[in-house]
Amino acid sequence: MASLSPVFLPDELIAEVLSRLTVKLLLRLKCVSKSWKSLISDPTFVKLHLHRSSQHAYFTLVCSIDFIVASLTFYPLFKNSPMIFELPKDPYCNEFHYVVGSCNGLLCLLGKSLVNGEIKKTWFRIWNPATRTISQRLGSFRDDDPTPSIPYTFTFGCDESTNTYKVVALRTTEIRVLSLCNNAWTNIQNPSQAHNCSTKGVYTSGCVNWLAIHNHFDLNYKCKDINIKQFVIISLNLSTETHTQLQPPRGFDEVPFIDPSLSVLNDCLYFSHDFKQTHFIMWKMKDFGVDDSWTQLFKVSYHNLEIDYPFNDSDRCLLPVCLSEKNGTLILTNKYRRGAIMYNSRNNVVQKIVRPWWWLGANYVESLASYC
Repeated sequence: MASLSPVFLPDELIAEVLSRLTVKLLLRLKCVSKSWKSLISDPTFVKLHLHRSSQHAYFTLVCSIDFIVASLTFYPLFKNSPMIFELPKDPYCNEFHYVVGSCNGLLCLLGKSLVNGEIKKTWFRIWNPATRTISQRLGSFRDDDPTPSIPYTFTFGCDESTNTYKVVALRTTEIRVLSLCNNAWTNIQNPSQAHNCSTKGVYTSGCVNWLAIHNHFDLNYKCKDINIKQFVIISLNLSTETHTQLQPPRGFDEVPFIDPSLSVLNDCLYFSHDFKQTHFIMWKMKDFGVDDSWTQLFKVSYHNLEIDYPFNDSDRCLLPVCLSEKNGTLILTNKYRRGAIMYNSRNNVVQKIVRPWWWLGANYVESLASYC
């Protein structure tokens, strides 16, 4: 019998095949040969694998214990019943208060401690659950502000021009940026005449975005005190660390009774708000940065969402956390309560998801990425 000739595959084809495998399997395949280990560790391959993984179903991050990340689960949006995948526990998790955000398969975890019994010290760790790697403490700082009743809010994102991961800290008009590669904070020039009124910023397309009100500095604003033209979206580019302004949808023409909100679903920016205390409205920015690309996606009554009357302000603080435009399904959570609402716009069916979780609304996908 004639011997078979060895088959040689070009590196490009090998990379193409391997990029479609799971992280768990790729970590094992690093042991096959030095060349495969080098290939799988190469930043170009890591980026290719991330691109492949991002085309799969998105998962929504939820936390199972109040403000402490002891275990994490991810919720994939399927047509049928929810499926739960629990991430492996990490030995460092007990020191954390919550998850700041998720970007390219990395989770930014925030921890706090008391210094001298009074001043809070804050730091971050970057965790890749798929590769089970976690960073040292990063960005440590003490909050010496005399008015701690106005805390920082944090957003996690990536400078896509240099592949540098960053944390943005917001407090009223104060903006600070932590570059994880050099572990250093930078103070950013404040937007002129703007006051942050959003709970936190959201990250998409290389920018952190948050809602602000021009010339208004009262955290507990009343509808009668402001006009609709004062609302603006501040967008901070993480590459240039400069900010621009985006306008809310033109159809947003009446000051709502409660705060509107921004969210990011499937890498797109969404704007949601209450309408006359009867409906929930949600807009999609189809082309990021283009004000004219806002498109109304949902306008649904609270009655259809099975939110009974009478209800208080907290009932109407709805946040979108997961969306499948393909089957018209939207998952909403409440800022102040656990559980969620699954709403199908095609058949107007509502399913209540009553689980002991805090829904964080951060998209997650497995990757080989590292923070630096």
